[in-house]
Amino acid sequence: MSSTIPSLSISQIRTLSTAAIQAWTAEDVAALSSEQIGVLNARQVASIDAGYVGSLTTQQISAVSSRAIGGLTIDQLAYLSSQHIQALTTGQASALYSQQIDALDAGQIEAFSSAQIGALSARGIHALSADDIATFTTDEIAAISAKAVPALTTDAIAGLSAGQVAALTSAQIAALSVAQFSAFTPDQVEALSTAQMAALTVRQASGFDVTALSTAQTAALSTAFIAGLKTQQITALSSEQAEALTSAQIAALSATAVAGLEAEDIETFSTDEIASIKTQVLARLSTDVIAALSGAQVGALTTVQIAALKPAQLAVLTSDQVGALTSTQIGALSARQASGLDVATLSTPQAAALSTGFISGLKGDQVAALSSEQVQALTSGQIAALSAVAVAGLEAEDIETFTTGEIASIGTRVLARLSTDAVAALSTAQVAALTTGQVSVLSIAQLAALSSEQMGALSTAQIGALAIRQAAGLDVAALSTTQTTALSTAFVAALKGNQVAALSSGQVSALGTGQVAALSAAGITGLEAEDIETFTTDEVAQIATRVLGWLSTDAVAALSPAQVAALTTGQVAALKSTQLAVLGSDQLGALSATQIGALTARQSASLDVTALSTAQTAALSTAFIAALKGDQVAALSSEQTAAFTSSQVAALSAAAVAGLASEDIQAFTTDEIAQIGSRTIASLSTSVIAALGNDQIAALTTGQVASLSTDQIAALSSDQIDLLNSTQIGALSSRQIAAMLLEDIQTFTTDEIAAIGTRAIRGLSTQHVSGLSEEQLDSLTAAQARAMSVAQVNAVVAAYAEYEGL
Repeated sequence: MSSTIPSLSISQIRTLSTAAIQAWTAEDVAALSSEQIGVLNARQVASIDAGYVGSLTTQQISAVSSRAIGGLTIDQLAYLSSQHIQALTTGQASALYSQQIDALDAGQIEAFSSAQIGALSARGIHALSADDIATFTTDEIAAISAKAVPALTTDAIAGLSAGQVAALTSAQIAALSVAQFSAFTPDQVEALSTAQMAALTVRQASGFDVTALSTAQTAALSTAFIAGLKTQQITALSSEQAEALTSAQIAALSATAVAGLEAEDIETFSTDEIASIKTQVLARLSTDVIAALSGAQVGALTTVQIAALKPAQLAVLTSDQVGALTSTQIGALSARQASGLDVATLSTPQAAALSTGFISGLKGDQVAALSSEQVQALTSGQIAALSAVAVAGLEAEDIETFTTGEIASIGTRVLARLSTDAVAALSTAQVAALTTGQVSVLSIAQLAALSSEQMGALSTAQIGALAIRQAAGLDVAALSTTQTTALSTAFVAALKGNQVAALSSGQVSALGTGQVAALSAAGITGLEAEDIETFTTDEVAQIATRVLGWLSTDAVAALSPAQVAALTTGQVAALKSTQLAVLGSDQLGALSATQIGALTARQSASLDVTALSTAQTAALSTAFIAALKGDQVAALSSEQTAAFTSSQVAALSAAAVAGLASEDIQAFTTDEIAQIGSRTIASLSTSVIAALGNDQIAALTTGQVASLSTDQIAALSSDQIDLLNSTQIGALSSRQIAAMLLEDIQTFTTDEIAAIGTRAIRGLSTQHVSGLSEEQLDSLTAAQARAMSVAQVNAVVAAYAEYEGL
């Protein structure tokens, strides 16, 4: 019976169940067309009887879809012949599962073509055993896709023949994993071509035994692979391998790797290779390696490489290596490297080539180690870059080599650190070259180290730049008069007494008004008599009031009348008692009324007031007058006291009033008499009271009258008492009344009797009452009568009885 399969449509074939397919006979399977087989799915293919699969034609096998090929069972695969395998398309080969590949026998595997092998997936390749791979021809090895290569087992890799290894393409080599590459045997490594070596990547470097490479292979390694090498791998390289490295490879070495280079390795490097080392890598070279560099290799270093060297690397350079450095290389050194270089080994051209940045990093001991020739080779720019720490290393013989331009270039912050020996070694030309900024920063010790010749070289501009803090260190006595004139007022203000005292009269005479005004209290104490004599009147007037009091009495005594006359009122008021006390009559005579008026109370005790003219006396302030003592007033001439103004008289103290003599008081006007204070009039002597004139008595105020002592009342003559008016008498107290004589009382008019106060009336003695005239008795007021004592009343009654003849 013929098969019905050919009559089935494609759609019918698709819908056949696995049970229906399992029922197929050998004739049915053989009758399947390519189109019908092409629509079978994996489950349907798996349902075909295994024995019938072996009878399929190669055309039918090729017709199975790549999606259905995975349906072939292990049993079915066993019936496939080599021809069947060879008939598989690349699509079918790539769709095979690893289990299917693993089920194939050696003959079937060997039947795979290069194209089919190239189509195998990574899973398919991984399913191949080492023995399977060993059967591959070199073309088949080369056909394995780069994506599938990582799926090869390490056993399969280790089983590759030298020919197979040599057949690997660059893409396959690059696709090898670290584990696969590490599985290479020495013989396999030896079989690698230079082209293959060049295909190695950075990730494959880790763990690879580079010692197995030939020099040719080493030279062929890719820069990417080189960049992945570790320290221990580089260390393991032989000198021959290290020498085989190209400039590009050396440039690719990482900082970690380069640390593995040893002295004998670096010795094999050409100058080009040395120049190719990356800067970040060069800094990792060991000091032993650096010390092993030849002069030519050192000379081949780029400026960028030089700038990357660490201080520790520079420190191991020998004098020969340093000598090999060019000026350009030297100029590339930076400040951070300064501590590592032995600058004493530099030639003078090399010293001159050092950058200002490098110079700024030098320490004092390094500068001290420089020879005079090296120091002399330094440029102005380099000198200007020296730090304060570095400049301290300059010695006297070094500084002597500096040009004036170089001296002027030293930074102000740095100059102050120059040793005093170095400062003392400056020539006059070098001193003259100092800028005003430099002069202003010189320390006290440095200024003190300057000789008179050096001082003489300073210009007026330099002298004018000296600062306050420098005053203590300058030998001002060594200055010329021109230099003295140039000193700033701030500097002059800082001078001490001993420094001013050391100035010559010529120097003092050279001081300007501004400088004189700037002298401090301490400074002015140094002025002597011969110094003050050189001052102009303007300069005298410029002496500060707070300072003038510190002028010595000898200097004050030496002031000329013109100088005294030039004193301001503020200065006059500031004079101390001891200073006023030494003023002579000519000096006092030169004082103007305004100056005299400026004298204060505290100065009164020391002024010889007897030397004053009447005009000067009249100009004295009331405060000054109020401070006068009795002996001073007593010493005044009548003309001087006559010159007193009413205000001055009013200001006289009780002690001063006591010094007035009769002839003095007689010269007082009635207004001046009236100005004598009621509290001070009691200090007038009885002789002065007795000398008061009629007008003066009449001018006494009630307050003055009330303040007169009983002795002063008793000293008044009857004529003087007779001149008292009712108002004055009304101011008398009982004690003052009691001090009067009967004849004094008898001079009172009836109005004056009536003016006696009710309290004062009790001062009349019974003798006074008995002696009153009848008219005086009649003038007594009722209030007075009521205020009288019994004795006084009885005396009144007795007096009246006597007058009436009773």
